[in-house]
Amino acid sequence: MNEDHELSRLEKEWKNSFERFTAPEPSREQTLNLIQKIKAADESKPVDMRAALEAQQETQTISSKVASLFLSQWNFHGARSWLLTGIVLLILTITISQNGGNTATDFLIWIKWITLIIIAGMGYAFRSKNEGNEIIETLSYYPLGQQMFTRFMIVMAIQLAITLPLSFIVLGSVSSVLYLLSSFTPILFFGVVGFVATMWLGQKVGILLALFVWFAQVLLGKQLKFAALFQLPGNDYFVLTNIVVIGISVLLLCSVPLKNRQGKLA
Repeated sequence: MNEDHELSRLEKEWKNSFERFTAPEPSREQTLNLIQKIKAADESKPVDMRAALEAQQETQTISSKVASLFLSQWNFHGARSWLLTGIVLLILTITISQNGGNTATDFLIWIKWITLIIIAGMGYAFRSKNEGNEIIETLSYYPLGQQMFTRFMIVMAIQLAITLPLSFIVLGSVSSVLYLLSSFTPILFFGVVGFVATMWLGQKVGILLALFVWFAQVLLGKQLKFAALFQLPGNDYFVLTNIVVIGISVLLLCSVPLKNRQGKLA
């Protein structure tokens, strides 16, 4: 009987203890303070710049995306190099036109040196100034293949915009559509060789290969005849050579998407 009484007493005591225990209810001020702390914590989080950039790019039109891609590559190496290239080409053109005596010979010498400068410009445009720039290229929003092709387009457009008007200084009254074609084709070919070889073999090997082709053309031009890139409109193989060279340039450019596809699968 005493044990039952003692158990009843303990049960009542524990029951009263549990009934008195309640969690403290937060006040209205405490709730507002908690909300303000949560908001402050969210605002202090670092902004994901890449996610913000991608979200901004998604809202742009295709033309805006293309313009942004060109501007990004133009700013990457700056406009000073293109200005210096134009000055070098202008000095070269004036020097040859003032010191030469035969228009055809002067033009062949001019186009050989112009294409050599094209190769140098291609190597300069595709260089990696330092490890930091190379990392920026790799981590860019745009794929590396698109960046390289955009840079190639910029190089070719600027070189053609500079050299074609300068050809009139060398040719004078002899200038014609065929002469313009004879300057356009080698510029296009060496630009494409430098670009495609760089994409497949890397910057150093690509430029060395382009230089090898250039020296072979300069040294063996008279023996090559049909395969000679530097030809005047009066030559027997002029039209055929230009068609073949332009076709080869197009085929070489078509190999670049294959290279990009291999890079994605690797």
